[in-house]
Amino acid sequence: MKKFRILKFKSKPILTVRNISKTINKRLILRKIDFEINKAEIFGLLGPNGAGKSVTFNILLGIMRANHGDVFVSGTRISELPIHERAKKYNIGYIPQNDSVFKGLSCEDNLRAIAEISTKDKKEQDDIIQQLLSEFSLTHLKNILADNLSGGERKKLVIARALINKPKILLMDEPYGAVDPLNLEVIKKIIIDLQKKGVSILITDHNASNVLSIVDRCSIINAGSIITSGTSKQIVNDDKAIKLYLGENFKI
Repeated sequence: MKKFRILKFKSKPILTVRNISKTINKRLILRKIDFEINKAEIFGLLGPNGAGKSVTFNILLGIMRANHGDVFVSGTRISELPIHERAKKYNIGYIPQNDSVFKGLSCEDNLRAIAEISTKDKKEQDDIIQQLLSEFSLTHLKNILADNLSGGERKKLVIARALINKPKILLMDEPYGAVDPLNLEVIKKIIIDLQKKGVSILITDHNASNVLSIVDRCSIINAGSIITSGTSKQIVNDDKAIKLYLGENFKI
């Protein structure tokens, strides 16, 4: 469990999702979704399979366009912007659900591939690469092909790679997937450390207990609608959350 939770934020929200609706093949996937994420907040989005979590992520990233509603970053509407502008201009980073390492490259070269795009200064590239290798305890694996890393090591590499562009908002889709219990705690610590550095994090995962153990606030989405929002304590005691998602015996 995280030792602290931020319950009140003094600054205006850094990410605002307002009245988002999305239809795919005449099927309503999202129905008037609203939530806000503050600077340096860890915010959870939980729900059963098919609830609309992935579509919400895709709309935030610019992979999909909503039929109705808007997305704002620090008060600026970004609903029409393409993926690369959201990433570069508004510092939105993404940790995908699926294994996205460059398998044919070493651990170090996975980081270098992104660093070379971010900066042309060789020293700056090397500095950020070595810093991230050290910070994520990957230095001893820097020459190992990413394909030969364990699930937990690959997950750490993917997170490290996403940080090269210094995101202010980080979307994490299933960060606990294929991670053993020991590395699970490492990933949790990494997420909390990112919060301490001022990064705002939106996280979704099938492991609700691990998400609720670290978030400041959370929304539960079911059948395309948000059914409840609040702190972890409020969520686990919410009748709708218990009935439609968590179940009677759920515990953090």
